[in-house]
Amino acid sequence: MNSSIDFIGDVHGHCEELRQLLKKLGYVESCGAFRYPGGGRSVVFLGDYIDRGGEARETVNLVRAMRDAGSAVALMGNHEFNALSFWQLNGFGGGHVIHSIRGGYLREHAFNKVAIHARTVECYKGRKSEFLEMLDFLKTLPFYIETESFRAQHACFDTRCAETLKKERIRSFADGNFDELIARANDQYCEYGDSLFDPINIFLKGPEMDLPDGITFCDGEGVVRKRCRLRWWLDPKDATLRELSFQPGVELPALDVPADIKDRSFYGESERPVFFGHYWLTGLPKLIRDNVCCLDFSVAGYRGDGRLVAYRFDGEQKLDESKFVWVEAI
Repeated sequence: MNSSIDFIGDVHGHCEELRQLLKKLGYVESCGAFRYPGGGRSVVFLGDYIDRGGEARETVNLVRAMRDAGSAVALMGNHEFNALSFWQLNGFGGGHVIHSIRGGYLREHAFNKVAIHARTVECYKGRKSEFLEMLDFLKTLPFYIETESFRAQHACFDTRCAETLKKERIRSFADGNFDELIARANDQYCEYGDSLFDPINIFLKGPEMDLPDGITFCDGEGVVRKRCRLRWWLDPKDATLRELSFQPGVELPALDVPADIKDRSFYGESERPVFFGHYWLTGLPKLIRDNVCCLDFSVAGYRGDGRLVAYRFDGEQKLDESKFVWVEAI
């Protein structure tokens, strides 16, 4: 892999913005894929290529072409994982039957979940075989990437989760029997002794905690939430719920948090730089910390004022805000 890498955040079916961003970064389309002239740079896509936007098919094709050409690495996002689970029958192919999941599929076909996936399905209308090929492509996407100079994943990097997957020799759902692996990844309550829910869920969705009784908030789609995402790079020992919660646009009370949350490990200031998306930030791109970089700035946000953002990394261990590059949502 090149030492000069452009990390790109959540695209969510906004292919035109992605094309504009790649051109702004200096990539040129040739022989069916975007490449950097001379091959001196490459891209790491941080997941969430599908859903929400109207160009999911075009986005997947562009990302896949770059991956196949060797000019990009494409990681899995939670929306890719959710899509695979949505279309996988519970117990199919000899995989575990997960009894805690309602309905016949590993991802419940509730109204809000169907609505999210419907936008992507619409992009493949009349192209069923291509849709199935797209699902096969998603199975090959790694959960994370780690080198001596950086780490990258869709949501959260956790050393213990990485060690678990390394021990199992699993980088993606292509590293074994898919029917078995996707069932193990959905075994939230450890009904079986080989659950992979925790490591895969942490990498793709990040840590969360139950909110205290009586406290809820509505997300951008109007869904009432009883759990909140956590700032996994913050020492939780003396932090309040307000300080630990990472729900942009939502301010939770400054309450104490449970002991198991206070005892969580966190991503320290001396760790190598880590790049991720997932968290729906707004405003102008900025660093969370000089080794913590989120690149999801809500290009698919309902307000229409988001950005598709990249960070131009050249191996520096102290990140520099001047190296953000972005295009506005169309």
